[in-house]
Amino acid sequence: MSVSSMTINWDALSSLTRDKFLPVLVDNIFNSNPLAVKLLKNAEMLDGGRKIITPLEYAKNTAQGFYSGYDVLDTTPSDPVTSAVWDWKQAYANISISGEEELKNSGDSMVLSLLKSKMGNAERSLKDLFGTKLFGSGTAAPGSNEITALCGQGVVDNSTDEASESAVIDYPGASVMHAGGNIDNCIIGYNRSLGGINSDSYTWWESKFASFANDKTDLTDAAEWDELTATTNGVSARIVARMTRMYGALTIGNDQPDLIICPQNLYDAYETGLQGNKRFVGTDAGLADAGFSTLKFKGADVVADSHCPAGVMLFLNTKYLDFKTHSKRNFSFQDFQKPINQDARTAKIFWMGQLVCTNPRMQGMIVAGPSGY
Repeated sequence: MSVSSMTINWDALSSLTRDKFLPVLVDNIFNSNPLAVKLLKNAEMLDGGRKIITPLEYAKNTAQGFYSGYDVLDTTPSDPVTSAVWDWKQAYANISISGEEELKNSGDSMVLSLLKSKMGNAERSLKDLFGTKLFGSGTAAPGSNEITALCGQGVVDNSTDEASESAVIDYPGASVMHAGGNIDNCIIGYNRSLGGINSDSYTWWESKFASFANDKTDLTDAAEWDELTATTNGVSARIVARMTRMYGALTIGNDQPDLIICPQNLYDAYETGLQGNKRFVGTDAGLADAGFSTLKFKGADVVADSHCPAGVMLFLNTKYLDFKTHSKRNFSFQDFQKPINQDARTAKIFWMGQLVCTNPRMQGMIVAGPSGY
């Protein structure tokens, strides 16, 4: 589609952006990080509603059992299902071309080159936005306009007991090593509000926590890195033991974690401890197609994510994690328009949705790993 050699045909440019550049941008966002590949790319489309409501099954039906003959059957009403309620969240990226840029980029090739640059910037901005906010806002709760986060990034407390440090726990106390899990609107947490449910009152809404540390300090220096990755007969007993405990705590029959996310250095620590030449390569085709290298730990794929907090390894059961996206705001494009008070044209890309979780009990986090090599 041609644009004028003297001035930009903005209708043509909007159509070109929507038809040619936007699909590429969206596909690149979907493949930008492991969770986007697993969840955002396969989001459930919703048509609306004031809130997003997800049913939760948190208890067994008590009106059941064996019987014989004319036994009286229990007909007591039982409602083991409640609902979590989530607010819609919105994101956008702006694409602006100033009047000066328009005048300096006359001609089809120069206009297209400028548009590619602007779309590339919007793509990088959205990738970073989703990649960062999936892992929270540091020690504070996600902002009121931000999506639900996987985890908080709080201070690690020191324990006085090695056994408790290596255990998997639901509710860390002040004397037990843990990350800042009491942060509202974080999926992996405790004593916090998530989806309108406070886990301080409903403990079945808690997650699992454990620590890599063997003493009362974080693993932060080279000696501690060597300690974590030290092998016996080709196996790094320390890191595998911690991972095994967490994996087991999150396993009920064949319901188990399928994705383990960590920073690159913890990924390397796990790979270093694998036996001999056995690489235990991951099997997730979607992650492989998106260019991510994965390893296998039991039934889960292990993958590095540059946005993952330092020293943290997340164990996720993605069956209970889901992006809900509004069907009319799935990275939709708004045509270039001219603001009344600026010499420019702006277009916008919009997204509306939320990350939800229907079972935080099946999600866990190991903290206090080394932050470097």
